[in-house]
Amino acid sequence: MFSKKTILAAPLAALMLTTASINLAHAQAGIFEVVHPDVSKGLVELEFLNGIGLNNVEPGDERSVHEFAVAYGITDYWKFTAAFEVANPRGESAEVEAVELENLIILPFFGGGGGHDHDKKHEHDKEKGVAHDDDDDDHAPFTLGFFTALEIPIEGGISEGGIEFGPVWEAEIGKVEWVGNLLVEAPFSEGDPGLAYASQLVLPINDHVGIGVENFGEFEGAFGSGGEDEHFAGPAIYFNAELENGHVIEPRAAVLFNLSESPTNAVFSFNVEYKFGG
Repeated sequence: MFSKKTILAAPLAALMLTTASINLAHAQAGIFEVVHPDVSKGLVELEFLNGIGLNNVEPGDERSVHEFAVAYGITDYWKFTAAFEVANPRGESAEVEAVELENLIILPFFGGGGGHDHDKKHEHDKEKGVAHDDDDDDHAPFTLGFFTALEIPIEGGISEGGIEFGPVWEAEIGKVEWVGNLLVEAPFSEGDPGLAYASQLVLPINDHVGIGVENFGEFEGAFGSGGEDEHFAGPAIYFNAELENGHVIEPRAAVLFNLSESPTNAVFSFNVEYKFGG
């Protein structure tokens, strides 16, 4: 069993080793998060999501992307999240790119309500954690929710933004936890609606550590004239620890490879979630 210090130090060490092995002036960035159908009334979730590219980019392209989010369980079936995304282009100053307003509704006839505890951590989500303890009676074998997100770019405003919506689910397959998302992406301006997916398979090692595989993809213009597809996949590791004050911290780290390009590029994805209340 790992101590809490080991649990928290391991992902930080992974981050330092990764950033030490690359030149951050040559990176390709992206935010990756799997939305979990997990809601608990009164629970506050603070999220810090990061994507650091591991390949060369042209000046002006994003070498890293960061997202800050605050979520609150309004009821046992409805969670609201406000987030803003910061881009860090090569050769330019970091800037806030967009604001997102998200809603997650859990369907009560599919195991929802009450906030099950994913891996004991929770695990929530973007981007997140270890799988549950087998003795967690509050966790249903299948949970289904409906997710919506409104994106408002800083430049151009809502008219240049868009909305995404669709089902998010969680299921247990033996000892493995599977979380999946399937979302329609509809821009308000030019372009046809697209389709995005995210999936996470997690195998718990103990109450505090899990390993897994994640994959993400997007089909641009899936409901119109079509466009470029993009698919990422790679290994991930998840940690969770309950602090002395009863709050929970859940780091996650993953290396995701772009399967759509040759040569393949990759992104180091590192997310941290801090939860309290509820």
